[in-house]
Amino acid sequence: MEINYSGKSALIVDSKLEDLGALRQILSRIGVGDVQVASSVNMALTLMREIKFDLCFAAYEMGKDEKNGLQLLQEANAEELIPEQSTYFLIVDPESSELLFGSLENSPDTYISKPFDSGKIRNRIEKQLRIKETIRPIEQLLDEQHYEEVLERGRDLIKNYPGLAIFLQRINGIALLRMKRFTQAKELFVNLTEKRDLPWAEVGRGIAHFNLGEYMEALRCLNRVVDQQHVCVEAYTWLARIYRVKGELSRAVTLMRKAVMIQPTVPALQSELADLACQTGEWDIAKGAYQQAIRYARYSSFQTPSHYYGLVRSLIMANKNKLSEIEPEVVRVLEDAVLDHPEDEEVMFRAKLINCDLYRQDNSSERLNTMMQQTWNFFLRMNVDNQSKWLDVMVDAVHGVELEEEVQRKRKELGRHMMEQGWGKANYVAMTSFRKGDLDRAFMMFGRANELLPEHVGIALNLVQAGVEKAKRGQNALWILLSVRDVLSGISFGALPEKQQQRYTTLSERYVEQYKQLDHYGEEEEEALAQELS
Repeated sequence: MEINYSGKSALIVDSKLEDLGALRQILSRIGVGDVQVASSVNMALTLMREIKFDLCFAAYEMGKDEKNGLQLLQEANAEELIPEQSTYFLIVDPESSELLFGSLENSPDTYISKPFDSGKIRNRIEKQLRIKETIRPIEQLLDEQHYEEVLERGRDLIKNYPGLAIFLQRINGIALLRMKRFTQAKELFVNLTEKRDLPWAEVGRGIAHFNLGEYMEALRCLNRVVDQQHVCVEAYTWLARIYRVKGELSRAVTLMRKAVMIQPTVPALQSELADLACQTGEWDIAKGAYQQAIRYARYSSFQTPSHYYGLVRSLIMANKNKLSEIEPEVVRVLEDAVLDHPEDEEVMFRAKLINCDLYRQDNSSERLNTMMQQTWNFFLRMNVDNQSKWLDVMVDAVHGVELEEEVQRKRKELGRHMMEQGWGKANYVAMTSFRKGDLDRAFMMFGRANELLPEHVGIALNLVQAGVEKAKRGQNALWILLSVRDVLSGISFGALPEKQQQRYTTLSERYVEQYKQLDHYGEEEEEALAQELS
């Protein structure tokens, strides 16, 4: 295949300007038409949002406390900035390279090492471009979410290009997981791991086991990756989820503390640690982790208001005896939340509510009433859909303050609007069914409401409660608990108001108790579950 280098574009990301310049010269001599450079991950992301590069070369080491080349790949993939024809080269020492390819979906295509060798780099580029040209159609189908076609095309390509079987089976495995065909995904990854040492396949196998409720097998797979010291975000986050299911929160915190020591600049790991530490009441750990999550997620796709809310709640809980001293920091963090999420009225509303919580904890009745009035005035200016979404939280917040009766009147008024919304109607039917003891219909309708408005924590917790009660009856208990597990894992505990945190904790404990009663499953139920998930 003749390569037209003059029509190719390349991005080099390296904090060492001398090395960056050397690689730029090599690419220019090879004939690459457009070569752009960046000295940091954030600078690279800015360029990638503007230009679709054919070749990306990123140094793994970018300096202490700086995002590395693997993070660039992760964040770029999260924003869908890397087109299917693009090739990603990690610049790393050969000794370290084998520990950096453990991720199922966020591993580089290959690596090059320093000092740069022009001939080796050219050969590596040409090999990767030939591979990319061959598998490009299936990667494009994966990006477009045509998963059935991915599997069909993958089978054909494996027959025609058996040397690329590993590349293609990896893509097939990703497609199967996204389609929730976990039994088939498990079989594929088991076959791969029995033949070769493939850390990314161990991760895929662990994910499949997890989603089938096979937690001991998932632990074995993911621990193999962690024990080999692979730098893999997914291995740690999925392991933490397993410990959550088993009710071993302290163990999950210990695991995530290890993870952030290895990869301190990864916001997803810091966020996971912070959320877990909130559940175990380790507020200083939570505070530090939220601070790092905010720092490294800022201006990326991983930036979320929940980090700011979690940080403020951790600050309050860690400093109950000196709230007046931390008030300036609380105000600053809440201001940052609003500034970093401009024109988002929900962020502004929640920031005001948390400010009220500070005054409530400090027993400052006068300041609480004043701040609550400001919050209520802002609530009334929000659009009616957002008012309906946050009504329950507002009702909880005004309990015992001067505005309580006024808010209750508004609740009745908004009730009519909520009944006109699909999620509101489904939630009402579910609540009525739950009170009548019709758990089947309650679980189904809470699920419907949750699908329509997944960010409504109250509905999510209603679904969990109905699911746990339904699981106690034994019928399809494993399938129900798997559904409940996924709902619980999607809630940012640390950002919740105190009342919702208490309810979450109670329901989580009930869930764990119910899970522990399912140590052994009948063959008939296992077979039914496998069919349901395959």
